[in-house]
Amino acid sequence: MIILKKVDASFRAIKSTKFLLHILIDSFIIAVSFMLSLMLTKAKPFFSQDVFVVLGITLSCGLGILILSGFYKIIVSYITGMAAIPAFLAIGTSSLVAYISALMLMVDVRLSGITLFGLLSFSGILGIRFIYRHIKMPGRSKVGRKKVLIYGAGSAGRQLVNGLGLTVEFNPVAFMDDNYELKGRLVGGLVVFDSKNTSKLIDKLGIDLVVLAMPSISLEQRRAIVSKFVSLTVEVRIIPGYEELMTADKDISDLRDVSIYDLLGRNPVPPRAHLLDKTINNKVVAVTGAGGSIGSELCRKIISRSPKTLLLIENSEFALYTINEELKVKINNLGSNVVLVPILGSVQDYHKMKSVIGGFSVETLFHAAAYKHVPLVENNISEGVKNNVFGTLALARAAVECDVGVFTLISTDKAVRPTNIMGASKRLAEFVCAYMMDQGQNTIFSMVRFGNVLGSSGSVVPLFEKQIKDGGPVTITHQDITRFFMTIPEAAELVIQAAALGKGKEVFLLDMGAPIKILDLAKEMIRLKGKIPFFPEKLGLITPFQHIPIFFTGLRPGEKLFEELLVNENSEKTEHPLIMSAVESGPSNAEFKKTLKNLREACDSENEFEIRKILIDAGSGLVSPPQINNGD
Repeated sequence: MIILKKVDASFRAIKSTKFLLHILIDSFIIAVSFMLSLMLTKAKPFFSQDVFVVLGITLSCGLGILILSGFYKIIVSYITGMAAIPAFLAIGTSSLVAYISALMLMVDVRLSGITLFGLLSFSGILGIRFIYRHIKMPGRSKVGRKKVLIYGAGSAGRQLVNGLGLTVEFNPVAFMDDNYELKGRLVGGLVVFDSKNTSKLIDKLGIDLVVLAMPSISLEQRRAIVSKFVSLTVEVRIIPGYEELMTADKDISDLRDVSIYDLLGRNPVPPRAHLLDKTINNKVVAVTGAGGSIGSELCRKIISRSPKTLLLIENSEFALYTINEELKVKINNLGSNVVLVPILGSVQDYHKMKSVIGGFSVETLFHAAAYKHVPLVENNISEGVKNNVFGTLALARAAVECDVGVFTLISTDKAVRPTNIMGASKRLAEFVCAYMMDQGQNTIFSMVRFGNVLGSSGSVVPLFEKQIKDGGPVTITHQDITRFFMTIPEAAELVIQAAALGKGKEVFLLDMGAPIKILDLAKEMIRLKGKIPFFPEKLGLITPFQHIPIFFTGLRPGEKLFEELLVNENSEKTEHPLIMSAVESGPSNAEFKKTLKNLREACDSENEFEIRKILIDAGSGLVSPPQINNGD
């Protein structure tokens, strides 16, 4: 405590010293400007008691206004043109006071002298500070700083020039803009170039970094701009969007990488507000797997639709703590009165789930808890089936017995003609929902099936990001492998809307767009980092500078080259353009009940051969993956 007091006293002393130094410097500038203006305008007498009285009054007035206006709180290293306002107010007022006091004391001070005094003192007070900033500001030395080309010479670009100019890392050297009327003009002291001959301009100016300073452009425009630079081995970054600047503690110079999310996402389709609210607003909602990629985003979306209570059901203590703390802050920021209830437990625990669901009278339940990583489930078959099949069964039984209104299962495209245990277990989880729909009277069961979400745990995107950061290699299982992709926020929003459309037993299919070739994805991500993708003959070769090797490792057990969303082609449109609906056939209730009994016995005895056989016989569609040549 004593040490902290001493440190605080030291800081106060330093601040006090700086304040006095500024006062002394400005006093000197005002006094010299005043006397010099008298001398140049030949005022008489030049030295007299009355002259010094006028000077004293002028000094007191000017310094007083500077202090009261907060002028001395400005950090000189970061001073901007806004500092001219308090300086102009102080010098203008003190000039007027000087002229009035001179008249009253009959001092020979002419109006031209007062005008000259105002100009000299104003220029001196601001000038000495800008000179100091120019010499001492953090980014003064251009040696070692990245040369920056700013794409977009609008207001955001002009603000960015000022922000980057004060950093030690960046040196803005030019603008680029598609508005040809700006070509050749100076904006913020920088020349504006058009977007023709981009490669030559990058080489000529020695550009290290391109920054997109157009926060409101569409996704298509952003893709078109980025495509001009991805093959030029130049780093590309982007300023925060207007929403981030308004709602987060961010500055326009807080640059972030242009990520693959910016290029693979879609222009958002406006959500149907009534669909978002139907199963959420003023209701008791529960989310299983609340700390996972999809579960946590569902919780964020649900909070914004004002539920009465939100139950976070999660088996991982750390994941539950993390999402609970995040949502508490979000609720506080929204000024909401949502009751947040963190529940630590497994969906396989029927008695726990029934106690929780019944105790809180849950009305809407989103079941996102699952083991989803294909290779891990392939190596832990019984645990994967227990969690994905029997966890869903326990939760669904509890939901029926507690009269939950809506039960929505988060499924996967890997459940369609699966070649792995994870996909087959999720297909059986869908069968569980159809089976339980027939067991209850009040619970509507539906399933939402979609592909990979960008940035989720286990997704190739964060894996590739880490591999690129480490210098490679980027590993891909096969050169022809494709996957569907969707952003996590879009997927979560569509899941909530699909839940509101359910009448029972439907499989809702989210429009994932066109499948994306993973090799193309990897090459695009490498180029976004200003690197060059290349294909070595074998792993471990010395990598050329700026090159990131791509290496093919072969398909993993249970992995397919491509994924599908439908078992058959019979799907119908819904009122939402990105959500389709299908009712798919499955085993009879009697057959499925027997399947569950046999599967439980096989899991309890850890008989993986029998588990696999039962999954095949149950109609999951499980087949062995095709043998594929993994050659170049």
